[in-house]
Amino acid sequence: MNRPPNPATGSEAGDPTQSSASPPQWSRFQLLESVGRGSFGEVYRAWDPDLQREVALKILLPRASQSETPFDEVLREARALAAVRHPNILPVYGVDQHDGRVGFWTDFVHGRTLAALVREQGPFGYREAALIVLDVSRALGAVHRAGLLHRDIKAENVMRESGGRILLMDFGLTAFSGRPLQLAGTPRYMAPELLRGDPATVATDVYAVGVLLFYLVTGQYPGQSADASRPGADRPGSDSPTATHAAPHAIAPAPVASSVLDHRPDLPHAFVRIVETAMHSDPRKRFASAGALSSALAETLEAPSLAASSPRRATAKRRLAWSALALVLLVSALGFYLGRAGKLPWQHPHVATENVPASLNDQFLKADALLARYDIHKNVTDAIAILNNIVAQNPSFALAEAGLGRAWFLEYRVTRAPGLLDQARAACNRAIALDGSLAQPYTTLARIDAMAGHTDLAMQEVQTALHLDPRSPEAYGAQSEVFDAQGRTADAIAAVQKAMDLQPDYWRWPLLLGNYDYAAGKLDDALTQYRKSAAIAPDSPIALLNLGLASLELGKYADSQAYLEKSVQIEPSFKAYSTLAELFTTEGKYENAIDMSKKALALDPTDYIAWGNLAATYLWIPADHEKAVETYKKAIDLAEAARKETPQDPILLAGLGGYYAFVGRTNQSLALLRQAVTLAPDDPTVLYFAGDGYEVLHRRDEAIPLIVRAIALGFHRNQLQNSPELASLRADARFQKALQTALARH
Repeated sequence: MNRPPNPATGSEAGDPTQSSASPPQWSRFQLLESVGRGSFGEVYRAWDPDLQREVALKILLPRASQSETPFDEVLREARALAAVRHPNILPVYGVDQHDGRVGFWTDFVHGRTLAALVREQGPFGYREAALIVLDVSRALGAVHRAGLLHRDIKAENVMRESGGRILLMDFGLTAFSGRPLQLAGTPRYMAPELLRGDPATVATDVYAVGVLLFYLVTGQYPGQSADASRPGADRPGSDSPTATHAAPHAIAPAPVASSVLDHRPDLPHAFVRIVETAMHSDPRKRFASAGALSSALAETLEAPSLAASSPRRATAKRRLAWSALALVLLVSALGFYLGRAGKLPWQHPHVATENVPASLNDQFLKADALLARYDIHKNVTDAIAILNNIVAQNPSFALAEAGLGRAWFLEYRVTRAPGLLDQARAACNRAIALDGSLAQPYTTLARIDAMAGHTDLAMQEVQTALHLDPRSPEAYGAQSEVFDAQGRTADAIAAVQKAMDLQPDYWRWPLLLGNYDYAAGKLDDALTQYRKSAAIAPDSPIALLNLGLASLELGKYADSQAYLEKSVQIEPSFKAYSTLAELFTTEGKYENAIDMSKKALALDPTDYIAWGNLAATYLWIPADHEKAVETYKKAIDLAEAARKETPQDPILLAGLGGYYAFVGRTNQSLALLRQAVTLAPDDPTVLYFAGDGYEVLHRRDEAIPLIVRAIALGFHRNQLQNSPELASLRADARFQKALQTALARH
């Protein structure tokens, strides 16, 4: 499968590893790894041989699988839970009984629990905590509407997926509302009435969410002293579910709940009221539902940040605000002059914070100017070095942390190195904890989540960014990326147009518009926008790269080569070399194409697309067929590593499915191709790559409609005409007729 690089954005698990000994089994599942154990069951990373994918398998402990919880009852609850549809809840795929034990399975998620994050990073800022629990409460509302209770909400049972999505986990204790059961749960999160022997209700779940909020912003639990050491660290009985299934009299009375203000006097009154209402000792005075709790959290996020502070502190803050305003006016004036020269792409709402020396602020402005031209990769690496130095000297500089988060994200867009997205998220979260009024960290988080396919979360983050800074072109640019990820192209174009209106002389915005034209098959319009970008930034290697790519698709091979060679002269990149490889392949210059692919890999040996393109070029040379297969295997290994970072990237999934097809691993290929098309049924690139994969698998009846629809939606025929594996399909009368019919309709 010949895969030229997509236009540069200017934004920018398969089979388990087998060993000599077979892994243990439960029912049809291979148990690969134990990932958790509680008093109710054990959780495994397991392999489902039927669907050829990893799953999370929870097997109830023997006592929970016997008479008190018969299989038909577990099956009934699993069916009820499976009917719950919510983006923050993993669907239940199945339930079974084997060797006297009941088990059920869901997706296996790569991520960290909130408990682990608090232990490692310390308490969250209140805004981030509110955003997290907003998702938890919405998910809980869906559970309650199904007539179920969760009964074990805690930080260990909420996970932040590697892509940023918040997931409410572990429904092992879930029960129908109103059904009398034994006392179950985790003591620190149990409402007082549970400890008195009353049944679980919606109100007891709401209480547990209140404790979760308390824990996220303090690292401690109600009743612990405010000066307790090692907040968030494990303490005897602090968060272990030792009381699950115990009798009421076996649990000590709940400690007297301390106010969250005893631990965090800086928290806004509105946020404090939410925590205290959710944790009220009288269940009748708590929020009446999870929906009411989520509405209160949403209102708090939309309201201005009025911290709980003394009049003296408020006066001091007003004085600081006037000082900051003076600085903003000064820098705005500076930005006007520098911006006219193209040196500053946008102005921050703040350029200095309390106790930030002028020298560090100057360094920050230098790093920010470098990131404005992140189309040159060296600028990003230089900015990272500067920002790391700033943060090392002043860990409380929120803007530097926000800039570092943005820089790590941009570095990931170039290198795809594992771990960079986690570093980006961590820096953004630290910035939010230091200063919740900054829009930029939310903008970066939105771009990360849009790229990972978590568009609901990304939209929530971008709306927060726009609320904080309604005139931020970067926020509108991020909104455009979120709309694009949702398939809302018209909205994406409107958003980037707003960014351009606010910042008409910035190179990125016409580039982004050109990418939308390119995706829609409007190649002449794309070329026009790319030329506008290059006119603003004549030394932009990305603008030149995209000019080369659009020219290639238009059949302007000499222009394409000139643009691409100029791009690599300014800054060699694997994308430019990969596009040169595609150009030479189109012209039949296969040895030149292989040479360009090798140059791309010399710059980035971890890029799976470059390895896939090299393998596709080898296919043109019959003597190199075995070499092509080995190269595809290398591409598979790297693409699988990338899938852990962005598990719902449909283009990655479609490409990986195609690679598996070429090496003859049919089951893995089909599962990935179907998932990709399900995630992006109207994306022409996804449809084309999926159709290519089906053709390689000799499933032409499924390949034809996908490739026909891809071409009708704007995918470029140049690649279709130059794919060796599609030669037979191109000659098929059924394909020709279907293509003519589809093009006539469009």
